[in-house]
Amino acid sequence: MELASLYRGTSGEPGLCVRSGAGFAAVADLASGAGSEGLAGLHDVGELFALGESAVDELRRVAVGAAPTLGLDEARYAPPVNRPGKIVCVGLNYADHIAESGLTRPERIVLFAKFPSCLVGHGEGIVRHEITAQLDYEGELAVVIGRRARKVSADEALDVVGGYTIINDVSARDLQSAEAQWIRGKALDTFAPLGPVVVDAASALPIDEMRIRTIVNGEVRQDAGCSQMITSVPELIAHISQSITLEPGDIIATGTPSGVAQGMDPPPWLEPGDTVSIQVTGIGELTNPVVAPR
Repeated sequence: MELASLYRGTSGEPGLCVRSGAGFAAVADLASGAGSEGLAGLHDVGELFALGESAVDELRRVAVGAAPTLGLDEARYAPPVNRPGKIVCVGLNYADHIAESGLTRPERIVLFAKFPSCLVGHGEGIVRHEITAQLDYEGELAVVIGRRARKVSADEALDVVGGYTIINDVSARDLQSAEAQWIRGKALDTFAPLGPVVVDAASALPIDEMRIRTIVNGEVRQDAGCSQMITSVPELIAHISQSITLEPGDIIATGTPSGVAQGMDPPPWLEPGDTVSIQVTGIGELTNPVVAPR
């Protein structure tokens, strides 16, 4: 099942939709037709997961054979999770990326955070803010938590995953390197494009069969299998949940492979007019233009 948060008509509020054939069906319409009051009024995937597994199962049931009411070409995407409580990001989780960054493998898992204000949807602009001259991309697999998780083991960890999507861990390298904390280097507005859809865990490919490709202006920059992660997704969830309670809709960005601009000579930093597309096998393609600040 593929889930998206889409704007419909002139409404400023997105609504939860489910992929059906060559388009999307609005969950609100499906809920109304099936008398499923619990599914009414949902805006995004986080709200669905917060209702629990029974609501996800109910949506699967009412979505069977649904007629699409919105074509793929008509869709205007919001981030599939609009207001996550947490965006936990993993740094230096691919050996080749560590090497291109001129660093050594860390002894501990590197975590940092982004904020909901970083999020933009598929097709929306990444702002090249005036305070950075070194704008970079990082294509990553994103995990969306499906149920509350505290102190779970690696063996149990995949049971708390609600689904998977794509995230671009946009980075201002000059700010990241100049300041002791990575907050400004990683968490400026628009620095977390997310989407276009969340593929629910029940229908997703095994993570080791997923592959990340990042394409900038038609040129492939990153191309690596998710099996190359140093710390696997179950291990990441177990590690994070030992001290940070994960809630439905929380996002874990699992790290980026080699091929970022920072690792090239000279670095081809992103500029307004550029386009970044990130593909993950079995999920789709997240594309965003780079734009000048308004």
